[in-house]
Amino acid sequence: MITRRLFFLMGLVSLALPVGNALAADAEAKAQLLRMAQNLANAETFSVSIRMGYDVVQTSGQKLQFGEKREILVARPNKVRVKAEQSDGDSGGLLFDGTQITLFSKSANVYSVTEKPGTLDAAIRYMVGELGMRVPLARLLQTTLAQDLEKLSSNVEYVEKNTLDMTPTDHLAGQLPDADYQIWVASDKLPRRIVLTYKNAPGQPQFWAEFSNWNLAPTVTDTTFVFSPPKDAEKIPTLIPARKQEAMNKTPGGA
Repeated sequence: MITRRLFFLMGLVSLALPVGNALAADAEAKAQLLRMAQNLANAETFSVSIRMGYDVVQTSGQKLQFGEKREILVARPNKVRVKAEQSDGDSGGLLFDGTQITLFSKSANVYSVTEKPGTLDAAIRYMVGELGMRVPLARLLQTTLAQDLEKLSSNVEYVEKNTLDMTPTDHLAGQLPDADYQIWVASDKLPRRIVLTYKNAPGQPQFWAEFSNWNLAPTVTDTTFVFSPPKDAEKIPTLIPARKQEAMNKTPGGA
């Protein structure tokens, strides 16, 4: 039976050694990485299209790859809209308007709403840490991206200038505690591709993402982050992981 396990991807992160080309640790490479991260963190608004894929290791040891497309729109300090379509045709997304987190599935025609007033940074931490939601590359959406990379990255190196694509990029590589990463950064200090290798996971599965249509000044209106349920859509309770629910049940008032 084919297993399709969804990853909870929290950060950037693969170290590929080109044949005959030794990599040397490079302080400028890390500085370039942090400039990219700070550029993205400083953006008040941005939108981007992402085509991504990830390995799922089967019980036989074979790796199968699944894909996904995402359209992301961020308006700081407290809004995000994500539209997603998986390779099996399932589609949906999430929306945070500064007070509520809305999850929706077009395929199942259901949605859930969770009250969570605050910043986008806090909402993402809550979605991933408390609700156990899948938010690929969540760190890219947070204003702490540069600080996180500064703290967690090691062995950041410059690999090469990639000239094969229409937009030339600088190919960088580094390591996080649980994953190796490669990232291709264009002259506008925005990423065009990321590859993550989960080196401590069985089979060392990979995740990759390709970015296009970056816009640091997208059009945002009063209705951009308003959720309108489709006709006959069913509102369902927010699903809290069992371990979280058990902990809440043991605490008076569920606090």
